[in-house]
Amino acid sequence: MSIQQPKIDRVRYESFGGIVSCLQPPFLAWVDRDFMRNLGYTDSPLWSAETGDTHYLSAPTEVHVSVTNRCSQQCDGCYMDSKQDCESEQTTVEWKQHLKTLRDMGVFHVALGGGEAFEREDFGELVSYCREIGLVPNLTTNGQTIGEREVEICKKMGQVNISIDGVNSHFTINGRNGSFEKADGAIKALKKAGVQVGINCVVSMKNFPFLQEVVQYAAKKGLSEVEFLKYKPSGRGRQRYEEYSLSQEMIRQFYPILIEYSKEYKIELKIDCSFIPALVYHKPPKDELEKLAVTGCDGGNLLMSIRSNGCFTGCSFVDNGEHISGIKNKWETSGHLNDFRKLVNKAKEPCKSCEYLSICRCGCRAVVLYNNTDFFAPDPECPIVYDYNMKEDML
Repeated sequence: MSIQQPKIDRVRYESFGGIVSCLQPPFLAWVDRDFMRNLGYTDSPLWSAETGDTHYLSAPTEVHVSVTNRCSQQCDGCYMDSKQDCESEQTTVEWKQHLKTLRDMGVFHVALGGGEAFEREDFGELVSYCREIGLVPNLTTNGQTIGEREVEICKKMGQVNISIDGVNSHFTINGRNGSFEKADGAIKALKKAGVQVGINCVVSMKNFPFLQEVVQYAAKKGLSEVEFLKYKPSGRGRQRYEEYSLSQEMIRQFYPILIEYSKEYKIELKIDCSFIPALVYHKPPKDELEKLAVTGCDGGNLLMSIRSNGCFTGCSFVDNGEHISGIKNKWETSGHLNDFRKLVNKAKEPCKSCEYLSICRCGCRAVVLYNNTDFFAPDPECPIVYDYNMKEDML
């Protein structure tokens, strides 16, 4: 029986060789120079001795794009501080220019959101444009207004994740507005239309005891994944952070709980980069993490974010005032992005001596900047850092 080879969609040169993109099945693969040559690609200037030692990629592989900061739900803990009315957001023409620039840089995926992206009348046009120029659009939505228009738009997405922090009466437990019934109806409608659907679940002190319900619900619905995002001190979330942030006990329990749920419910469970300290605390094999490309904060390398006003950041949860225009040059020269790239080299104890430094990259910058003015300080919520600080305080 012959094995059908995946069809390569796009290829991007890098100093080590290149990145290969495939749509069916969907994946990105990092390949060496010989592999690139075997694919029929000629040598690149990026492979020269002068440019071949760059410690970050020539462009992000994915960009998080907040197409609007408008959202009628007005959730108490919104990390984007979304409003009912939004000023200073980019026009249709401007967004198309930015998206084309990202495509020309070699970006593969855009993670679209808001605010609530569907509250832009031109959102369908922007999504169609992504597909037209070769960008794979993905979406996070609150799922409260999914009708015929929204379903048709979602059919063009690679993946759609609905924001659900709890099931039934626990849906609003993190201060989220809206109803579970509408989110559940959105999932049913999108599944019926053949859309790849998952869940984004923000993990706080409030809903931590009920995470199993979310996983059980996702498995029962036959969803593709549940991605857990740590509650962060960003936007309106800063005002509630002391009340909603996870305790040290919860952070230390989180990874073993996920392993248990994954085995029991046979569904893919993902974590965002801010949860990497909670993972490495349990000392998983480092070589396995490297093979799986597990990484902590990778702003200015794999990832970048663009706000609705056109300003780019290394992370959706950290502010920066630079505009996306001219990003081809700013990708290399931006002091903001270069600070993210310096995290490992400027690491302080106990991160500096940690065997997982190259993977964890000193934890979450949003948490650091909430507690400290030093961008390069260790994440105080990392269990390893927490224990280190406790010992230092006792000396």
